[in-house]
Amino acid sequence: MLIRDRIKRILESIGEGMFEKEEVTMLGVLSAIAGESIFMLGPPGVGKSMVAKRLKHAFKEGRSFEYLMNRFSTPDEIFGPISIKKLSKEDKYERMTEGYLPGATVVFLDEIWKAGPAIQNALLTVLNEKIYRNGDSEIKVKLQALFSASNELPEENSGLEALWDRFLIRCFVDRILDEDNFYRMITERHTSNTVDLEEELVITQEEIAEWDLAIHEVTIPKNILKTITTIRKTIAKFAQEAKEDETPLYVSDRRWSKIARLLKTAAFLNGRSEVNLADCLLISPCLWSKPSEIEETKKWVSQAIFKVGFPTEFKLHLVEAQIDSFREEVMKTAFEVKKMVENVPQLVNGKYHTIMEFPGFHKNILAEDFELLGGGVQDVQLYSSAGGEQTFKVSKISNTEIEVEVGGHFRKFSLVNVEETVEKHIRIKIGPEVVEILNRQKEEILNYLDKVAIILSEMREQGKDHPMSSIFLTKKQAQAMDFNLQMILKELVARKTEVEKIGMQYG
Repeated sequence: MLIRDRIKRILESIGEGMFEKEEVTMLGVLSAIAGESIFMLGPPGVGKSMVAKRLKHAFKEGRSFEYLMNRFSTPDEIFGPISIKKLSKEDKYERMTEGYLPGATVVFLDEIWKAGPAIQNALLTVLNEKIYRNGDSEIKVKLQALFSASNELPEENSGLEALWDRFLIRCFVDRILDEDNFYRMITERHTSNTVDLEEELVITQEEIAEWDLAIHEVTIPKNILKTITTIRKTIAKFAQEAKEDETPLYVSDRRWSKIARLLKTAAFLNGRSEVNLADCLLISPCLWSKPSEIEETKKWVSQAIFKVGFPTEFKLHLVEAQIDSFREEVMKTAFEVKKMVENVPQLVNGKYHTIMEFPGFHKNILAEDFELLGGGVQDVQLYSSAGGEQTFKVSKISNTEIEVEVGGHFRKFSLVNVEETVEKHIRIKIGPEVVEILNRQKEEILNYLDKVAIILSEMREQGKDHPMSSIFLTKKQAQAMDFNLQMILKELVARKTEVEKIGMQYG
């Protein structure tokens, strides 16, 4: 079975019967396989612990440990009680860890910020080194994923910054918002905390070790690096603009390193050997530090993907350069420049054109208003020398002539003008050999634009099943991806039209 199909089935099994928990389920599975920790922010009773309890069934011999923290919680309750036998007979200070955090595969710690310093320090060691120091010995923990939750964030300057930074993924988990989903939740059979996964889907420790090596070999191409750079610059700009009483958003180098590995893990689980732009949507839940930044970070990541990532991947900046080069070649070979004398409206006081022999005082028209006039009649303000204004119906006849409705009739007037020598591009006849060369340039650009359009159209049609997409996209993310792909396709059509218009200038 392909790894992509296997992970997809695991996601479906764990998420079955849970409503509007698609994102936290996918991020939970991904973080567990990546060996990272996830923090869930949200009110009580919205299914945060259920995700962790179900996830343990994805791992062979998976065990879970769950605990609700309070300020009186002791290390005994998390890491196991002191062995009285060893303490009295061997004078060893060791804990009996079986059934507690050190022996668990998946851990869920609720209200984690209420933990005391002793628990926090031990957790840091576990998260950093996957080791628990039990007396004189070190225990290599089997912890695959640590889920933590709270309805609040750690207070600033509370000494919890180091622990908070270790939770790579942050996810907001809300109550069920869609009314139909809510009705299903209260009327359907109660959802169990257990999941019956087929044996072929269950992940073994040996596979985790093998996958870890394979994930290391996944590459991050140039367009992804440029996308990440764009996001980092946006964060830096946002931090500079923060108010004095606000803590600016900060993403450490360690977090960026872990983000890169998370993207590589997502690529590997999608059956790819390199990270792609769909994977980059996973960056936003790794960035925010407070709820007000959630939507901002999503916007930054999306803009970087579609304004930098996709244009870089499909070399659209090079296409723009090719179009410019094609236009220059056409102008150089199919046109000649001639100097000609023509009349142009004279500019008065830096912004007006004056209407000759116009009755009344309002004989000046703004130069910018004159430029905007088309062939039709428009309501335009005319100005007097003293600054007064009056609305007239005006139409443009030529570069120096207009028609103005005066006394119920349209009359033709000239603008005060001067002679200027200007350069004009005059079309000339070119030979078939030159036409063939220009046509080859044109077809090369059009064919490439068609090729990119086909790829993007296939991505839209196939959605999450397309090789360039990701099984870790939520429905909302897939819809956003589709919308942005549609915008890029419109840009491609505009570029094609531009090239075809250039081609008409010599063909």
